[in-house]
Amino acid sequence: MFRHHEHKLGWDQTLANKAFKALKKLVVEGQVPPDTKLDSRSISDVLKTSVTPVREALIHLEAERYIVGSPKGGYFTMKLDAKHISDQYGVTKIILQDVFRGKLVELQSRLPVLQTTCSWDDHCSVSEFLESFCERVAETTNNEITRDLVHEANIRTRYVRWLDLQRPERLSCIRGEMIQLLELLDRRDKNGAIANVDRQFSAIISNVPELVLEGNRRAGNTKESWLETLSISAES
Repeated sequence: MFRHHEHKLGWDQTLANKAFKALKKLVVEGQVPPDTKLDSRSISDVLKTSVTPVREALIHLEAERYIVGSPKGGYFTMKLDAKHISDQYGVTKIILQDVFRGKLVELQSRLPVLQTTCSWDDHCSVSEFLESFCERVAETTNNEITRDLVHEANIRTRYVRWLDLQRPERLSCIRGEMIQLLELLDRRDKNGAIANVDRQFSAIISNVPELVLEGNRRAGNTKESWLETLSISAES
């Protein structure tokens, strides 16, 4: 299971955790070009720490399959993969539909929180709302594994979701679908909610290959500026 290291006593206060979070954020957001070698010495210089915690962070990132490593070649970032991204969306879709199918009554108590409106014209705000919505629905299962699966899927699809929402026609479509979904849940329309989620995820999954190509192209254009971005991210 992912995030296993985060349960270790004192992990939150370690330098390895600081390096892990800073690097993971850049990888997730496509700030590091694909196939970039993650040199522990260069990273430790930027983070103003020793090499040891950076190496520990890289080991954990590889264990969670955010980067790839080899005994002799070091660690490298990966390209976005359309099948992997689509599979992550598929996991979330199945979990949401299962909740709507079997726990719609329990979900009613969470509706006031789920219906907290975002700024529908701001793609960043909408992205955060969509992630929060999915995770709050997953919480209804009272199953830690299910919650972790949705949380993980949100992280791994975050960059593609951000790219998708920057397209005005997609932002408008998602806004309309989510407003309708909230209304269906309010009416306890199980079948309508399940069908809505199926439409939403089918639409994004059909766009994934194109979005992955765009994401890899954009990430490739960041070149060496990612170390500067890492420095800023670590200080914030």
